[in-house]
Amino acid sequence: MIFAALLLLGVAKAGAAEPRPWLCRDKPALSASKPMRFEAQCHGARRWQLFFMAFDPSGGHDGFTIARSHSLGSEATTGTLESGRYFAVALYLEGGRWVCPAAVEDTARGGAVIANLAYSDGGGGSCSLKVSPK
Repeated sequence: MIFAALLLLGVAKAGAAEPRPWLCRDKPALSASKPMRFEAQCHGARRWQLFFMAFDPSGGHDGFTIARSHSLGSEATTGTLESGRYFAVALYLEGGRWVCPAAVEDTARGGAVIANLAYSDGGGGSCSLKVSPK
């Protein structure tokens, strides 16, 4: 009985460190009728992870399903997304837990850029995401 309780506690602690981007309040939306290209890069010493989620009220977590995820670092990460609507969330690791950004700002002003997002940890660390048509 004690072994089962310890095993359950270990599983619960292991799950606590899993990123849960659907819980973040700010989820900037991106959409395009054609494929998109993205470039993301982080500044500072924190470890970040970027998630692109789709919304389906009957599935996923709170209706969100992770379509793609990428570990981010100081070197630029690039990739493509199929046409559609996505919610982009970047989380950072702090004290063994994934944390929602303190602030998210979109500086895209039209033109060819779909989104130009800046995620901040509130302490000087940041992560940028630029999405444009492919």
